[in-house]
Amino acid sequence: MRSFSRGFLAERMWLGEYGRMGEGTIENRAWRAGAEALSDEIRAIVDAIAAREVALEDLAAATQLARALRRRLDGPRRARWYDAGEHAMSLDAASREAYRDQSPIRGRLNPVAPPLKIEIAKRADGKPGVSGRARLGLAYEGPPHGVHGGWVAALFDDLLGAVQGVAEATSLTARLTVRYRHVTPIEEDLRLEGWIHRDDERRIVAKATCHAGDTLTAEAEGLFVRVDFNEIQGRMQQRRETPSRGG
Repeated sequence: MRSFSRGFLAERMWLGEYGRMGEGTIENRAWRAGAEALSDEIRAIVDAIAAREVALEDLAAATQLARALRRRLDGPRRARWYDAGEHAMSLDAASREAYRDQSPIRGRLNPVAPPLKIEIAKRADGKPGVSGRARLGLAYEGPPHGVHGGWVAALFDDLLGAVQGVAEATSLTARLTVRYRHVTPIEEDLRLEGWIHRDDERRIVAKATCHAGDTLTAEAEGLFVRVDFNEIQGRMQQRRETPSRGG
């Protein structure tokens, strides 16, 4: 039997490579499959609204269906990914799986996500990294025939965040620098690669590239700072409980 180091396991749990570890029971698996199918349909609807000319009567009928759908989706608030683990703010298998579902960039259960598909990859120099694949439609268009630059940056941010699993780091983005080399095309397969450039204990510098075919469309460098998520949770909770001065 192949043995894995803690770091090896952590990387793959964060990226979901060992399957859907948070599914649990048959009922949970069925719910997740249904939520994923619904999310895919909503993505297709968003693409159609962005790309198609639709008759007024069809728009009115679709709006009624959308309102009915929204009523059917009323229910209690789902636990966020950082509350899904055995202990709040613990990055265990359940919380990592929940993040993979809820992320606005790679979340299969988040219709906003393109989604970006990420997996562990070994670079040409033998060092570990991550690779990503995405295909963005007209809903994400900025320049003519190109992905909006904000979405390119978002893809990089999420990819470089996944790279932190290689360093076994719990970290947040402190700075993200993107160099746009070429218009990143919509409706084409995009290939992203990310890796750790430097790890100085508290600070991590990671780099990434985005290609469309053989064309380098953008590259990024991110500075990440190791943090205590429990401390962040406490600060954000205090902010919510403190009345706004503007209110």
